[in-house]
Amino acid sequence: MNLAFEEPGSSVIGLRHGAASVFRMARLFLRGLVLCATACALKADPAPGAKEEGGRSETAASSPEEEVVKLDKVVVTPSQFGIAEERVAPNVTLTNAELETLPQFGEDLYRTISRLPGLTGNDFSAMFLVRGAPNNQLLARFDGVDLIEPFHLKDFDGSLSIVDLQTIGSVDLVTGGFTTEYGDRLAGVLTMETQEFTRPKLLTTVGLSVTDLRVTNQGEFAGGDGQWMVAARRGYIDLAIKLGGGEIDASPIYYDFSSKVEYRLNPHHTLSLHMLYANDSMQRLQKGRIDDDPDLRSRYDSAYVWGRWRGDFGERLSGEGVLSLARLDWHRNGNGVIDGGVHRFTLQDDRRLDTVGLRQDWTLNLTERALVRTGFEFKSGQARYDYALLREMWSLINGNLLDTTRTVNYTLRPDGDYAAAYFAPRLQLGAPLVIEPGVRFERHSYTNDSGWSPRLNASLAVGPRTTVRAAWGIYEQAQGLQELSVQDRETKFSPSERAEQRVLGVSHKLESGLTLRLEAYERLSSHLRPYWENLVDVFNVFPEALYDRTKVSPSRGRARGLELLAENRRNPRFGWSASYTYAVTEEEVGGRWTPRLWDQRHTFYADVTYVPAPHWQLSASWQYHTGWPFTDINYYLTTLNDGSLIYSWTYGPRGALRAPAYHRLDLRATRTYRLKHSTLRAFVDIFNAYDRQNEVGYDEHSATIVNGQLIVHKTPGRMLPLLPSFGLSWEF
Repeated sequence: MNLAFEEPGSSVIGLRHGAASVFRMARLFLRGLVLCATACALKADPAPGAKEEGGRSETAASSPEEEVVKLDKVVVTPSQFGIAEERVAPNVTLTNAELETLPQFGEDLYRTISRLPGLTGNDFSAMFLVRGAPNNQLLARFDGVDLIEPFHLKDFDGSLSIVDLQTIGSVDLVTGGFTTEYGDRLAGVLTMETQEFTRPKLLTTVGLSVTDLRVTNQGEFAGGDGQWMVAARRGYIDLAIKLGGGEIDASPIYYDFSSKVEYRLNPHHTLSLHMLYANDSMQRLQKGRIDDDPDLRSRYDSAYVWGRWRGDFGERLSGEGVLSLARLDWHRNGNGVIDGGVHRFTLQDDRRLDTVGLRQDWTLNLTERALVRTGFEFKSGQARYDYALLREMWSLINGNLLDTTRTVNYTLRPDGDYAAAYFAPRLQLGAPLVIEPGVRFERHSYTNDSGWSPRLNASLAVGPRTTVRAAWGIYEQAQGLQELSVQDRETKFSPSERAEQRVLGVSHKLESGLTLRLEAYERLSSHLRPYWENLVDVFNVFPEALYDRTKVSPSRGRARGLELLAENRRNPRFGWSASYTYAVTEEEVGGRWTPRLWDQRHTFYADVTYVPAPHWQLSASWQYHTGWPFTDINYYLTTLNDGSLIYSWTYGPRGALRAPAYHRLDLRATRTYRLKHSTLRAFVDIFNAYDRQNEVGYDEHSATIVNGQLIVHKTPGRMLPLLPSFGLSWEF
């Protein structure tokens, strides 16, 4: 047996001319926006639909449901999707009630919203990609605090998030072109706010399902000026997998706890104290079996404590401040035999991250047509790395097959600070046009780099029901203190990565309630740092121990796409949504453009919700996308110096092959029982209802020599099979 490989090649994949012409049009629109703004500013009369109140002129073009839209409420960001209690803003795509009735494996927020345009992913992970960008390029903010790796089951590629869906009151997702108050991210922003308690009595919710047990309690004190919420979850996803006929050789245990105490000092100022804690532990013991999966023991902890102030000083000045502490621990240990019981393997991986952060945002209303948003952010952190790896391996050296030992030992204690400030005026240039130019400055001490990020967002109302939004901006993201790949001998931080985004979107609302959205986007990335990935064995708890581990050094990257969304949820008995996305995500490696992992060229989502009776909700969600790229592995025979015959292999061009098309149907039925003093809900959920065997790369690959002939075995990897789930939720 021998393990020899070559650097993977690449293939050239270009963008279609039709899509490219749209991007050229988008650039022309951005250049002409200033001319349009000047023309609108010359108009003295308000646009149709505007309303005069006390000398003010405000337009309702951004939202047909509202006659007056304040300047600070105008949505100037394209690629924005919202989830809230009610449809009170133009960017609300789903209400909470609609979200809860859609099919949702594991009742997980990240998995549930991943059906929105621009988001892609796979069955195993909740870490969706944002227009092809990995999830660590998405800023996740929960009740004002920034979350770091907010996922359970990290050994299984982050299968679930640590955010309890049942506690969420509103969600705001921006998949591109976000404004200057958000920084240190290249792709998008996800902001999540917990529920606001408005009932005079105590409210408790108990939920039990195949995947978890959850309890939530909410109440108020001080005559309604104060409120609290506590929530706890205990998960057991292995039960759902076994019910679906799958196998799992580990014992995952995970839970999370969150709490909030909020007090209204007066009608203008509110203070709150928050806590979020998540824990995972995993144990996989092979009990003497000889295979390629050593024993695994792991534990992950995430703890956040923060205080938050929100308030205003009259009608002109408002703000928010957040002071936070966070600690994250990662522990992963492995030992045993590998390569069919031939070689030893031991691993001890212990890491920690401690951070303290302060963020302050202000909004100053100058006039009815002008305001200024400004603020600053500061973080200080320290990381710890204690890593030791011993891996015995085969190596072919000068015609001889030798046993070699790979050892990696590092003890690192990096620390550093992050500081940022931004300034962004918002101007209404005539009734239909609102623009927001801005600039953000960021500095990271441990990477010793800093930079300015100029951005421009605009919203143009074309009639009472059509809005055109555009964005252009420069974005930077530094390597996190916890992101050193010490397992691949990386000990120094790389400079910040950089991206330029261009987005153009048009939305139109019909009187019937039908909403249409069309967007074109382009993200050009530069200053990319090298990263390591496994070419063939994508899912493995010890990726650094595999032979297909390779370093990827892209010189630049690009993501381009078109997104079309149509939805109508106005009918209380029947609602639906459908979207189509054409997207290309590539990076230039060695002078050739290659697709990134999980690149999806064509994606289609559709979901429907039907209410046949007052207490029943039925929903279905179907998706289709073209296959993911993967890398081939080619086996061949080699004769050693002593005349013996062995097999070896090389890897084909990286990402040159495509898996078959993926499609899946999910179903959910919900029944609500209105009791005298409580409400009981029961649901049945079926993931992958027709048990489609979706493929991705190789699950197993090997070769044997029989009578001097090479026999190759390749088995495609499978995504999740049919998984049934059911549960109850009792609210009292």
